[in-house]
Amino acid sequence: APGFASAQIRSLSDAFGDPREVMRADTEALQRRGGLSPKAAARLASFSWEAALEAEFQRADGLGVRIRTVEDEGEYPVQLREIYDPPPVLYVLGRLLAEEGCPVAVVGARRPTSYGRRMARILGRDLAQRGCTVVSGMARGIDIAAHEGALEGGGRTVAVAGCGLSRVYPPEATALQDAIIEKGAVISERPLEDPPLARHFPQRNRIISGLSAGTVVVEAAERSGALITGRLAAEQGREVMAVPGRADSDKSKGAHRLLREGAALVESAEDVIAQLSPEWTARLSRPGAGGGEGRAGT
Repeated sequence: APGFASAQIRSLSDAFGDPREVMRADTEALQRRGGLSPKAAARLASFSWEAALEAEFQRADGLGVRIRTVEDEGEYPVQLREIYDPPPVLYVLGRLLAEEGCPVAVVGARRPTSYGRRMARILGRDLAQRGCTVVSGMARGIDIAAHEGALEGGGRTVAVAGCGLSRVYPPEATALQDAIIEKGAVISERPLEDPPLARHFPQRNRIISGLSAGTVVVEAAERSGALITGRLAAEQGREVMAVPGRADSDKSKGAHRLLREGAALVESAEDVIAQLSPEWTARLSRPGAGGGEGRAGT
């Protein structure tokens, strides 16, 4: 049903005891028990949910997409279920694990410098070689570089899309998405046909940080979605890290602000791993022979 955020969906389900009962309720009950405004209650009560549900299942089958809810034990990530507003539904291409070995988010600017792109790729590669699952948003720039690095390192990577999985965004990432599906998963909370609207991406960011033991911001301007991800990670009780950049670059200002606010400074995959709790690092493999180029800043 369009127009309802994850927190509203959870609140309504709790109020009525079951999502199906929400959809069967009339306008008066939705206002009285669900706390909806008259307009929202009328919109929900008139929604043809059974036809929409059947159509969504058919689209998912055609695309090879699996649909998982927050109540599913097998494939819904445990750590994501623990955040304040977990997505009620996840659409999955590839293989999403209930418990990742050691997931780390690597995020940053859509128009990075060559330095930022290189750092993201090296971090992604070296973290993957150590056994971490690299999580990002498959956006242009830092995100794509991090995914590419993880694939180069032969490890798992998970991309969280800001649109429905009936499309690839950005369009030039089609080959990358196919490669990610082979080694991990592409997931979204958006219904399959949802377009990549600007408002979807800040909502998407809580899933990136929520999936992860920690978030690394590689490069970000002062007003950046990557900063939102970093702050959400802090609110979720996860580690927040940042890679230092050039002092005269606007692309560094966001990461440097996080560092001033207490984020851990990282220059390499080893620095990232050192910030994570033993609960996560105990699951890591040892570095492979010949893996990496030493410290990522060299």
